[in-house]
Amino acid sequence: MDLTFTVSPVVLAVSAVAAGALAWWSYGRSTPAVSGPRRVGLAALRFAALFLVLLLLVDPVWRRITRTGEPPLLAVLVDDSESLRLGPDGATPADRVRAALDGLPADAALRFYRFSSDATPSGAELPGDSLTFAGERTDVAAALSRVEADFAGRNLRGVVLVSDGRVTDGRNPAYLAERFPVPIHTAVAGDSISSRDVRLERAVTNDVARVGSPLPIQAGLRATGYEGQTTAVTVSSGGTVLARQTVAVPADGAEAVVDLSITPTAPGVRRYTIAVAPLPGEATTRNNSRTVTVRVLDDDRRVLLVAAGPSPDLAALRAVLDADDSIDLTVRTQRSPGQFYEGALPDAVGRFDLLLLAGYPGAAADPGQSQRLAEAVAGGLPVVFVQTSATDLSRLSAAFGDVLPVAAAQVRGGAVEAALAPTAAGEAHPVFDGLGVAPARLSALPPLAVSPTRWALQPGARVLATVRRGTATLDVPMLALRQNGAVRSAALLGAGSWRWRTLPDDLDDLRGVYGTLVDRLVRWTTATRDRRPVRVRPDRALFGERDRVTFTGQVYGESLAPVDDARLELSVRAPGGAVERATMRPLGNGRYVADLGVRPPGAYTFTAEAARGGQRLGDDRGTFGVGRLAAEFREPGADPALMRQVATRSGGSVVALDTLGAFVDGLRQSGALADRPLVREEETPLLTLSWLLAVALGLLTIEWVWRKRIGMV
Repeated sequence: MDLTFTVSPVVLAVSAVAAGALAWWSYGRSTPAVSGPRRVGLAALRFAALFLVLLLLVDPVWRRITRTGEPPLLAVLVDDSESLRLGPDGATPADRVRAALDGLPADAALRFYRFSSDATPSGAELPGDSLTFAGERTDVAAALSRVEADFAGRNLRGVVLVSDGRVTDGRNPAYLAERFPVPIHTAVAGDSISSRDVRLERAVTNDVARVGSPLPIQAGLRATGYEGQTTAVTVSSGGTVLARQTVAVPADGAEAVVDLSITPTAPGVRRYTIAVAPLPGEATTRNNSRTVTVRVLDDDRRVLLVAAGPSPDLAALRAVLDADDSIDLTVRTQRSPGQFYEGALPDAVGRFDLLLLAGYPGAAADPGQSQRLAEAVAGGLPVVFVQTSATDLSRLSAAFGDVLPVAAAQVRGGAVEAALAPTAAGEAHPVFDGLGVAPARLSALPPLAVSPTRWALQPGARVLATVRRGTATLDVPMLALRQNGAVRSAALLGAGSWRWRTLPDDLDDLRGVYGTLVDRLVRWTTATRDRRPVRVRPDRALFGERDRVTFTGQVYGESLAPVDDARLELSVRAPGGAVERATMRPLGNGRYVADLGVRPPGAYTFTAEAARGGQRLGDDRGTFGVGRLAAEFREPGADPALMRQVATRSGGSVVALDTLGAFVDGLRQSGALADRPLVREEETPLLTLSWLLAVALGLLTIEWVWRKRIGMV
């Protein structure tokens, strides 16, 4: 403890001597005169009062330093997920974890957490029999982050992680371990040698499909201990098997890929279950299936056909599209700058499913209208460009170069005739597959008038066909496709494709190619198009029994611009028929969220309806489920490699589970669990202590009373 001043101690000492001299001198000239003990006493009282006032005027600070030790803490994270209940011959990792916890020493440093999808503190004790091993997900990174936040600024000396290392949710904990402030010691629960098991590793399909169009589904099958046997992979919905295929079980560590296909027959949100038939002796069958959710749209398509002017190419396109009952066609043919024969361009271009440019833009195209169409494509509207003799390639590149598969790097005048030559990638593409003829046969179609313009492919573009002149195939695109995110585009770079529709008798086998090719281009570009103004979906197709049911929604106006101030009402129908309603909360930019909390198991349906200013904007509907998840059973067995990475990157060590108690004792004996020295410094300005002023006043009061009692003036 010490006392500091704002002035030099020498100045303070001189002031003290001056105060003492002044007090002694003042009582040497008093009336009546005083001497002896009275003078000493009165002078001492005055000196004490003056010195105390002087002391407070220089703003002294009383500093007190206390040195103590902060006890150490050791966090113990225990995996409480379902995967620890799997083990051969009834011996499960869960039993070993319980035994290891019961064998830990009664050390005051221990702080326990149980975790699965998140971490929950359990205090200084965690009896083994209190673990349920019922967590449906394992998120090690979230558990470590919780410990880091809970012990920030405290004497945390390390973390002991008890888990099988099978992460089924969240990020890779090895990355978090690199920056973790304390060592993470890992104890692996379980055996890395997997039991005999067959599992559906993955199931991949489109998020959006159309009625009547094939929906491909690809399944990945892995197995341990069943090489050479066969099993069946099925796709079912509502208890009805829609597709089935027999597959040979792959060798351990390999994957068998199964390609299946179904054809949706009705619009709406559909749930399809892809399942592998179980084999005798599997460790678990809960990893034999996966469920995917697909939004099936009506096959009707709204197509806006914009032409540079009347031409045989336009007539051929109209004939094909008019003959398709599933297409609602709107045509605009350029008449003069800014004018079309059929009337003005529609206001809400973005509400169409496809923009088809028949030679547009031509020489009479209005730049503002071209830019408006290009902005609609950039905003998500699929586009197909078919070149005609009226196309102005400079205007095309200026307005649509960024949204088409190709852009003109150097525009050149003139045209040459050239045939179409499918590439290797084009022969295998769905646009050419199913034309009814071999792709190589397409070179026999009448030649098109091709510009010598030098084209540059845009990112994400693929060339399905190039130019052939005579016997030479040139590296010049004639048919190119592009997928930029969910937006698709196509370009046919040759005028005169109408001739593919009027063929001579010797090309009779190619008569249907033109109409089928146009249909394929329309279907491919619009396959992922979603024009719904209201789009609401649950954040998971299947929620766990302990998960909170959450929704995400989007609301758009007529031009598909985000709507921020809509009222989005959500109605959820439970399995028993009860309906719960909630208003989704806006986040901005047309996005909305809702949290319905934990729901009972079962199959649910929902409806969402948006309105603004009393005007209905649209609705959406769908399904979701609540039940037991199979994520923890996807791959039986432990992952010691990941646990080793977590320990190594954080500076920790790998511990055998059955020696966990001895390891904690060793940490204590080695000094790893030592107190952290704490130095606490407290400062108290004396001027804030009112009792010191009271002391000074008391001294002066005593002096004044004494003076009066002895008759001094």
